[in-house]
Amino acid sequence: MTNTIDQSTTIDLLRHGDVLGGTYYRGMTDDALSEQGWQQMLQRVRCFNQWEVIISSPLQRCFRFAEDLAQQRQLPLMIETGFQEINFGDWEGKTATQIETQQLGGVAAFYQDPIKNPPPNSEFILDFQQRVSKGWQQLLQKQQGRKILIITHGGVIRALFSLLLNIPIKNSFAIQVSHGGLTRFQCFHGEPDFIQLQFHLTTFDK
Repeated sequence: MTNTIDQSTTIDLLRHGDVLGGTYYRGMTDDALSEQGWQQMLQRVRCFNQWEVIISSPLQRCFRFAEDLAQQRQLPLMIETGFQEINFGDWEGKTATQIETQQLGGVAAFYQDPIKNPPPNSEFILDFQQRVSKGWQQLLQKQQGRKILIITHGGVIRALFSLLLNIPIKNSFAIQVSHGGLTRFQCFHGEPDFIQLQFHLTTFDK
């Protein structure tokens, strides 16, 4: 294996902050950030100023902040549908308690084996992973050598942990991905590329 360690791409993944409407399976449901969520994201990005381009999910809990940040820092902004959240199908807009009243044991079964036990009418999780993987590969092709910020969702970040670090899908649910959390992967380009997790910031200091 040969790697050109002086030629690399830096990809930072920022999860959106807290969202209006409370806690439920939100997937493709297009709720806005709460004021707290906006402040979580502002606090997280305050000490980072090296980005050259911003990529965002089209959902407004990501895009509205991305648009504002890009304008403030005079950076190009691109929307990438590959990095929008998984579609939870019939679970969209429902809490775990509501789901359990209609589908007893369904939530636990999904987390134990999401491939065999998907939510009804949802985006199949392997299709979701393939979508995220395609978005990632296209990003590396188009933005190679740059420092990139992707504003996205918890499901997308866990999918990338699974894909890039060879973690089983169900095990990725054990990774905490906080609102306003920031994760950095470094891609060292070579034959093949070498991906390194550099940090994973979750909760804020009290």
